[in-house]
Amino acid sequence: MKIKLCVLPLAILGALTMSHPLAAEVAEWDEFKVIIETNATDGDIGFHALADGDAWRWASMEDPDGNMIWSTRAQGGLMQQGLTENFFESAEPLCVPDPDEPDEAVADLAEFITRFPEGDYIVRANTNEGDRLLSSAELTYNLPAAPDISPTEDTEQYIHDVVIEWNPGVDLGDKCHDQSLIDDGIVADPADVEIVGWEVVVEPDDEDAAEPFRVFKVQVPPEQTRVLVPEHYLWMLFDEGFTGFKFEVGAIEESGNQTFSEGTFEVNHDFSFLHDESFHTK
Repeated sequence: MKIKLCVLPLAILGALTMSHPLAAEVAEWDEFKVIIETNATDGDIGFHALADGDAWRWASMEDPDGNMIWSTRAQGGLMQQGLTENFFESAEPLCVPDPDEPDEAVADLAEFITRFPEGDYIVRANTNEGDRLLSSAELTYNLPAAPDISPTEDTEQYIHDVVIEWNPGVDLGDKCHDQSLIDDGIVADPADVEIVGWEVVVEPDDEDAAEPFRVFKVQVPPEQTRVLVPEHYLWMLFDEGFTGFKFEVGAIEESGNQTFSEGTFEVNHDFSFLHDESFHTK
């Protein structure tokens, strides 16, 4: 997946450096990205951020309006050791109320984007050596359309031939799509957003699945819209009594924004004529 990093202009970088005269040097983070993730099936939306750099003790993030939206500080032994990577996901409110979950927070797409304005987000930190880290990343409203997984949703398949297939979508799903934002030019038309890759995740559809929780995950190029789930993975869980699985297919655009669609499948119970002991865990 391509990650778009936006380096701060030298004038801004210099001004920020001058405002902290005690900093010996200013360097960029190794990686910084901010993205919007939408789940079209559940109808929720969240803000994600990843910052990774040399060992640091304190960090903060500002939105394009200059408002601090996140900060963290190491203490005790962790301060002596230093932090490097920090990833977080916001809570994911529903785009529309769900009668089955009346206590769930609700924020439609229009409200969500007022909380997270489009533009450059800045992350800064003080390193263990007393230097400063400073980078920016652009948050865009280029939200990719939700993958159409209808051909494989809620099906029963033989364990040796479980295939996840999908087609490119045209919108953000019934729950989160807002045509008025598109018509007003605020949010890009999802059908026109270029996909740079897909992510497929498969896991047991059981909250009591044995530990460790085993997940199959793969990213594929944009031209590939079909993934064969490894039968070794399915046999491993089938041997432990799990026959139901859930999967999600995510569309990924250039800046990292993602939109997921979810489905489920059952593996067929009558496998005696396909059974190969070499696939089983001991």
